[in-house]
Amino acid sequence: MPYRVFISHSTRDQGLVIALAHLLSEFEIDVFVAEWYLMPGQGLDQKVFGQIDSADCVVVLLTRNGRRSAWVQQEIGWALAKPKIVIPLVEKGTDPRDLGALQGKDYIEYDPQDYQSALTKASIYVKSLKLKKEEQKKALLVAGGIVAFLLLLSEGDK
Repeated sequence: MPYRVFISHSTRDQGLVIALAHLLSEFEIDVFVAEWYLMPGQGLDQKVFGQIDSADCVVVLLTRNGRRSAWVQQEIGWALAKPKIVIPLVEKGTDPRDLGALQGKDYIEYDPQDYQSALTKASIYVKSLKLKKEEQKKALLVAGGIVAFLLLLSEGDK
């Protein structure tokens, strides 16, 4: 199963979203950006919240535009309630009181003059989460194999 990331953002930050999606896709991570996937007839809230539910983590772009977006705030609330891993990228100079539900959480600082640095840090962190998930899956498979082997041995003793 692929590792999936939902990018929460303002539609005014498309350049950042495209750059981040490109970096994540280089690590073979599936990226969901709401406006890239049309689902005619389905409510936007159903589409967005459904994709957050199926994502492994949510990257939130808290730029000036993102902080003012009602959708971004709703997406953060939904992700935290699930609970999903939320990775905030917060624009340099943001007052911590403007972080709302993410106040007091660790974040990656985003500098508009050096945005690539923050996007790279976020991508590497997401890649580490993907690798951790893959390792946990392998460990479960090994444990399951051991249990099956022990069950076979115990059946043979009967």
